[in-house]
Amino acid sequence: MRLKIRFLHTCFTLAVAALPLGAMAQAVEKPRIQTSALPEETAVYNPSAKKNVAQAKKNVAQTKEKPAKEQGKARASEKRKKDKKTVSVSDRRYMALKTNIAYDAIGVLNLDYEVQVHSRMTVDIPVMWSLWDAKPDKALRVAAIQPELRWWMGQETGKGHFFGLHAHVGWYNLKWDDRRYQDTGRPLAGAGLSYGYKLPLSEHWGAEFTVGFGYANMKYDTYYNIDNGAQIDTRIRHYWGPTKVGASLVYRF
Repeated sequence: MRLKIRFLHTCFTLAVAALPLGAMAQAVEKPRIQTSALPEETAVYNPSAKKNVAQAKKNVAQTKEKPAKEQGKARASEKRKKDKKTVSVSDRRYMALKTNIAYDAIGVLNLDYEVQVHSRMTVDIPVMWSLWDAKPDKALRVAAIQPELRWWMGQETGKGHFFGLHAHVGWYNLKWDDRRYQDTGRPLAGAGLSYGYKLPLSEHWGAEFTVGFGYANMKYDTYYNIDNGAQIDTRIRHYWGPTKVGASLVYRF
């Protein structure tokens, strides 16, 4: 009986001593396996691993896609700006502002605007004026306009050879030696044909040379060229000859 009691006591003592050891064994952390895989890729051991891995990949793809779209938009915007800057002057509609130096040299100031109206056609509108006397016995006071329709022969409008059809209207008062000639109120009027050549000097600047021949009708009074000079007669003249001479400095917009 005593042996049986001792055996039971021994078994109980061993069982009590084994309890702390079991608790310690449970508290020991499972060893971690070292790997180069991403955490979301090692989540296959988790029951919801497949869902988490798919969501993680989706997030990574969206993160990469957004900067790519932004970079694409930025490149497209830069390309549009570059294309606008690289458009040359010759690709734009031809417009130019000019002055005829040949007329400026004799005291007839002028300003000329030309604009493209067709692939090879332009309209040229020069305005001329002179409101002072060069000398007491020699002077030309004039206000005139001479619009012209031009046809350009080259592939590029505003460059090279051209032919023109022009008209002219003007009011004048001419002093020359002992005579003075003044319009009667009816302006000089006529038309003519011209030929010219435009020489580019730079992207915006150029030189233009032109000469024209045609007809002009004039009705004028003749006076003695003195203060309050008496009227001599009134005449009507039909003029044929040069109607246009030009050596112009051109600025192209």
